[in-house]
Amino acid sequence: MTQACLKVAETHGLTVEGGELSDIDLRHGFDISFRVGIPMADGAIYSPDKAMFEVLAPHFGLEPSDYGRTFRTSGDLHRIVGINPNRPKYPISTERISDGRGFKMPAENVALYLQRSDP
Repeated sequence: MTQACLKVAETHGLTVEGGELSDIDLRHGFDISFRVGIPMADGAIYSPDKAMFEVLAPHFGLEPSDYGRTFRTSGDLHRIVGINPNRPKYPISTERISDGRGFKMPAENVALYLQRSDP
């Protein structure tokens, strides 16, 4: 599937990211997602969520570079995937790596988790 998607994207000057599996159920199937878009100078696809995070992160005690970082909490590995200032109590969006489930977290907690994960 990835190869077919890459061929179509290359024909039109686009790039492809993704191919991650989620909702894996060995009896019934799985979900797979791809993002196709116009590549930026670094080859990555423009992400509005990342751009918003980079602008708003300092207001919540985080660094713009924290987008996409991972940390452990309650034994689970989470990745930072967004920020929503309309949720003042739980502005940081994360996803659990093991199954892709989304979570909303307080910015203060995420900052502490990131500090603990630094070597």
